[in-house]
Amino acid sequence: MKFNVKPFRLPVFFDRLEKRQKILLAVVAALLVLDGAVIVVRLCLPDYSYAGFAVENSSYPVQHMVALNSSAGKTVLPASEYAFFRFTDAQRKQIAEFYEQNGTCSISVSAVVPAVSSRLYSSLMEKELPFYYGFLYASDFDKKGKFTAELKERNLSGTDLRQFVRQKKEGSASFDIGFALEKNLSVEALPAGFVIYASVPLKVTVVKAVSARVGFDYTQAVPYYGVPANGGVFGSASAVDFSGCSMVFPVQNSRYSVMPEIELAFFPEEKTALAENELSDKLNLNAGGEVLTVYRAHGVESVTIQSSSLRFPFSRFEISENAGSVSKLIMTSNPSRLVPEKSGEVLYPLRTDPGLLLRSKTASWRTQDYELYEWDRFSGILFFDTKNYDVQDDFFRRLAFYVEKIGYKGKILTDSELGDMHGYNAHDYSAESLASFFAVAERSGVQLNEKELLLCRILLANGLIERSEDGYRPLGGAIISISQDSSAWLRKSLCAHEIWHGLFFTDEDFRTMTAAVYYTIDEKSLDFIRGYWASQPGLGYDQSDIYLMHNEFMAYIMQQPLNSVASYFVHVANRGSVMKAMPDLCAYVRDTKGITFEDAAGIFDSYAADRWGLRCGRVFLVVR
Repeated sequence: MKFNVKPFRLPVFFDRLEKRQKILLAVVAALLVLDGAVIVVRLCLPDYSYAGFAVENSSYPVQHMVALNSSAGKTVLPASEYAFFRFTDAQRKQIAEFYEQNGTCSISVSAVVPAVSSRLYSSLMEKELPFYYGFLYASDFDKKGKFTAELKERNLSGTDLRQFVRQKKEGSASFDIGFALEKNLSVEALPAGFVIYASVPLKVTVVKAVSARVGFDYTQAVPYYGVPANGGVFGSASAVDFSGCSMVFPVQNSRYSVMPEIELAFFPEEKTALAENELSDKLNLNAGGEVLTVYRAHGVESVTIQSSSLRFPFSRFEISENAGSVSKLIMTSNPSRLVPEKSGEVLYPLRTDPGLLLRSKTASWRTQDYELYEWDRFSGILFFDTKNYDVQDDFFRRLAFYVEKIGYKGKILTDSELGDMHGYNAHDYSAESLASFFAVAERSGVQLNEKELLLCRILLANGLIERSEDGYRPLGGAIISISQDSSAWLRKSLCAHEIWHGLFFTDEDFRTMTAAVYYTIDEKSLDFIRGYWASQPGLGYDQSDIYLMHNEFMAYIMQQPLNSVASYFVHVANRGSVMKAMPDLCAYVRDTKGITFEDAAGIFDSYAADRWGLRCGRVFLVVR
């Protein structure tokens, strides 16, 4: 089959043009075609935002988001207009990966409010300047990608921008606002974008996927605010509503999850918002109706509060006193390593102020027999809270005889040798003693029980001891143990007693000061306290160990408040077993009304206050 193709001919006028005219005409035609192509491409491709998107602690390059309307595509978002942003498919995938790996996620927006003239500033301050931020979801778009939903159908975070508006002489103001995602979402339910409304011009510089943090943080150059998954108002420096955090974080400790922690930090004293005559050494934190007194101490920047130790952690928190001294109040996830091992064992501690241990309840523990904590101020000082004395004995009774008991010190007793002999109701051991115990036990061939072997694994995991050619060697730190079997008043006393031991083990200057007080107290008082120890068979201290004598002397004096020290020792002097053992020394303590011990306590109390902001009888900064 043949086709007759008619040859193409240029218009007649083209033949009449000069060569230069023909070239010019061809260039113009080419430019018109190129402009048309650009227009077609622009119509087909989306506009992009000025702000970039990034993922916390990732190597992903910063990429721009899709601007769904003209406001979102501008460098500075216009006042009183909604700006709609959509994540690209690649960005949604990055959010999904981060969310799955971390278990929580907030989408944080970094915003800058440009400074205004003095005249405009005065006008703006006359009325509220609303700011809103909320998420868009896949269901908000039709099949063509057009936004079709109504904003009133979603949770929003918001604030009054008047607190961020500055005059030109002061410069612009910046803030970060993180909106937490609800836990356990499917990939399809993750946000597809977000919307922002601001009553004044506002510049969005970057949007990040970050670990969920709810509260406020003024410790960085740019203040951070975080709201939970149900949204809410942000901007207050004296209150945080954590009620929506139950949608973000685990609500109970278990073999598979760990509840979040709360960090409260202080401004340095020279930067506090309080006047000098308003400065106080404490503040009151109302945590859902449970009032905590938080002491501040020189050199202490923050305290850690485990939400599992509170009665109502997912509620509104208010700082009712000295709020101007607080630079941070943030709820965030605990590290994933704190989840129990597959075997159910807990190897890693919850960091906390020890004042919150006293009312610890087994229902909030990560494992049945014990809970493990670490002092948030002193790394390496670990606390065991055991279900009962039997569990505590399994962990520490053999160790007690090896380290302290007269007639047994340095010996690894077998189970039959231990028999039903009593250890202690509370325990404290240095890293040196622990390393020695496990090294000698290994060489002796004595079979340790399951809890003792678990203790060894805990010590290795947390760096208190390590393996060596000789068995084990100490790296530093100490362990302390109390039991749920002890009454509330006894737990408080024992906790104070054992914590002072922990500081003694780990602080050389404290040991030197203790020795000085030990050798300067009058001889009869020293004879009395040593005689008291000897009169109590259950104690069994090896009094030839001067290190142990210094340590116990200090702890017995510092375990109660300063104003109770004298009466405590008079009470001891009135015990029948003590009077029978040393009647003359008991009479001496009663006659002197225990004042020599109070004088020694005064020295210890002043030292502890200056060094750590602690006091006799108060070894913590959080009290309830």
